[in-house]
Amino acid sequence: MDINVTLFGEMLTFAVLVWVVAKYIWPPLMQVIQERQEKIALGLEAAARGQHELKLTQENITKQLRQAKLDAAKVLDLANQQANNFLEEVKVSAQLERSKMLVQAKLDLEQEVHKAKEELQKQTVDLVITATEKILQQKVDEVAQGKLIDKLISSI
Repeated sequence: MDINVTLFGEMLTFAVLVWVVAKYIWPPLMQVIQERQEKIALGLEAAARGQHELKLTQENITKQLRQAKLDAAKVLDLANQQANNFLEEVKVSAQLERSKMLVQAKLDLEQEVHKAKEELQKQTVDLVITATEKILQQKVDEVAQGKLIDKLISSI
């Protein structure tokens, strides 16, 4: 065989192979590659959207956290104000109660002093009467009377 016929046969086989590949294999292969490129493009686009949404969400979360901190600070301030108001009310109430107790104690003390004075007056009157009776029962002797008065004074 001649090298030209072999070369011609190989060229013919190669041309048929190229035609078969171009006709039957290449279009589906290009379609698969194109679909794959579209999927990749859609995936990249979705990733970009996801990153954008993530950034927006993070900014939103940051804003909400700031707002929550401000709200918490307001609530704490309000609670502190209420606690201070409550303490002031309790102080005022305690001072009023203390004043009432002090007035009551003074009244009780005055009553006790008055009662003690009356008791002392009563005892003094009783002693004077007793001393007078004893003096009258004994003879009217100045020495005996002086001793008796001294005795009564010492017992008072």
